[in-house]
Amino acid sequence: MADAALAVPPRMPGKTRIEVVLFSGGSGTKSIVEALLRHPQIRLRILINAYDDGHSTGRLRRFIPSMLGPSDVRKNIDRLMPVAERCHLSLKSFSNDRLPVGIPRADALRLLDAIAAADLATMPPRLAALFRQLTVQQAEGIRSMLSTFLEYFHREEQAGRTFDFTDCALGNLLFAGCYLAQGSDFNRAIAAFSQFYEVAPGALLNVTQGENLFLVAWKEDHSLLVGEADIVAAQTPAKISDLYLIGEDVYRTRVEGAPEPAGGWLPLIRETARIPRINPAVVEAIAEADVIVYGPGTQHSSLFPSYLTQGLAEAIAQNRTADKIFIGNILRDLDIQTDDVNDLARKFMGAMTRQGHAAVEWSDCVTQLFVQRTEEDPSGSAKYIPFDPAKFLFPMQGVRIRDWESQEGHHSGGFVLDELQQIVQSRIDIELQRIQHMVSIVVPVLNEARTLEEVLKSLLLLDFQPLGITKEIVVVDGGSTDGSFEIAQSVRTVRAYRSPPGAGRGAAMRAGVKEARGGIVAFFAADREYQTDDLYLMVRSLVQSNFRAVFGSRAIKVRDLSEELKSIYEGKRSLYLTSKYGGMLLSIVTLLLYNRYITDVLTSVKVFDVRLLRSLLLEGNGRNLDTEIIAKLCLLHEYILEIPVSYSPRTRSEGKKITLMDGMSALAMLFRQRILGNRTASDAIVKDRIAAKSAAAEPDRRTSI
Repeated sequence: MADAALAVPPRMPGKTRIEVVLFSGGSGTKSIVEALLRHPQIRLRILINAYDDGHSTGRLRRFIPSMLGPSDVRKNIDRLMPVAERCHLSLKSFSNDRLPVGIPRADALRLLDAIAAADLATMPPRLAALFRQLTVQQAEGIRSMLSTFLEYFHREEQAGRTFDFTDCALGNLLFAGCYLAQGSDFNRAIAAFSQFYEVAPGALLNVTQGENLFLVAWKEDHSLLVGEADIVAAQTPAKISDLYLIGEDVYRTRVEGAPEPAGGWLPLIRETARIPRINPAVVEAIAEADVIVYGPGTQHSSLFPSYLTQGLAEAIAQNRTADKIFIGNILRDLDIQTDDVNDLARKFMGAMTRQGHAAVEWSDCVTQLFVQRTEEDPSGSAKYIPFDPAKFLFPMQGVRIRDWESQEGHHSGGFVLDELQQIVQSRIDIELQRIQHMVSIVVPVLNEARTLEEVLKSLLLLDFQPLGITKEIVVVDGGSTDGSFEIAQSVRTVRAYRSPPGAGRGAAMRAGVKEARGGIVAFFAADREYQTDDLYLMVRSLVQSNFRAVFGSRAIKVRDLSEELKSIYEGKRSLYLTSKYGGMLLSIVTLLLYNRYITDVLTSVKVFDVRLLRSLLLEGNGRNLDTEIIAKLCLLHEYILEIPVSYSPRTRSEGKKITLMDGMSALAMLFRQRILGNRTASDAIVKDRIAAKSAAAEPDRRTSI
């Protein structure tokens, strides 16, 4: 069985979309879910458990016996629901609105009664504004679910039981009403709730049949964590050794708030532990999956408990064609303060086998393991979860070690998607569409201490989220002696590197491209001559079009070039003549040699698809890199879009470095590439095709063991 699972999965003929099943919790897979949902050829189904019992969710579970926790249902619905229309955005905001902390019972009921009656006059203004933007169907659904919950609330109050509404999300109350309306069937409630929010049927599934079980954890220091809320809270650093699920009656009467039994907790927990049954819809989803992903998150609450389900491991093992990807956590969490990747893998298999009761192997469940690349920290900090290949207990095939972070401690969903596409692409008959998810802004630097910090902070303020992408800033210092490199290191989240002193601006740019993790690479100058806002427009042009190379031109946004340059250089005749006629000469030579007229050959602001840029096999070290790029793009018949940008040049006394020799070197590169054009173009075309097929997965960006 193990050997068969390690073999290359068979091809999937005729596939037009990829079926992805993701084991998830509430927050740990947020960026991964968002990235997968953006891909038009991926159908995503999310599997959760609902054992959470903290805060208002725990109070709701106590108030409505038999109901599992609604919190993760609401959080995942929030990501899966459409947001194209204003009514969707309003519904999303309405569901996430929370009752104030400490709200008195009477005030809470007054607010909920107003919503149930659609009484806009007595609703808080923010909720009334959102309610007005809902469709009639949405408003009626909210009224119906909330009315059902309130009817139940008043019946329970008459029986002497009440509910504390403090800090409770309205969406949780709506789900509670939906659950009651669906005959207290949790899985049927998820289906109805999903339909109300216009989520595709089966996109969100509870892994079990809805048994109302409670999670407890036994630690190596012989302490018991009573409930999911304790597992995710501050605790001793001792490792969690075992997880158990127990029924509500035992949990409420013999564990929660009860004194420790004479024989200790462990015999009682083991004796009363239960194994939930698998949801038949989950069996179907797993059987259809092309990819099964075990997501990151709070492992001992959101993920490992899901794997304890009866029949789950068997269903996964039975799907012999799917890629099965375990994504390890990046940072330590409260429940894994001393665990390493080996521990996570061992506990994963312990849960999957239900402590030896299911006959499955690692290779039946996992074909790829994604591990965060870490470096030795001289401070002794242990925030990252370590991975030692020499001590790993399981087969090493498919282990992928790289930097998965986008923000500190958070996976980049785009990086995960890139890897997933590369894994799957080799065995399907269609080309998967590449989705851009990150722009890497490369800033070459040489003695720019006066302006660097201001430029970097301005770049950090750029928000590409409306385009659906994140950013990183990569500074490459070419041998500064004025503290520029130290300034770059001091700016939070900026990645700073050094290139060999004296190697040149082009060498620094090439080094930046090598370190870039994004699917888009943008070059930006550190001298404050350009405005960072123009970079947003250039990136937008690349993301929202088929262009793969965008240049920021200083020569387009003018009525009269001579007058504009005279104004810019304020009577500095040598700079005026060099800029005007030198730039014209480069443009004219480009036209003569390549039949392309580029208005601003030496612009310092450029944006590229990274696969295209890397396929050019660039060699230039100085300003000749700019003309090498243009020449090779022209030889590939690649279109260059030019967008006007603002420009405020500095003088040589202010730090300007370009010289006549730089211009001559740039000019010489145009002739050199023309002479070598046939060989260069052929190599580049082959490289580009290979890069497109492999989705830009480079060996030096990832370690496969």
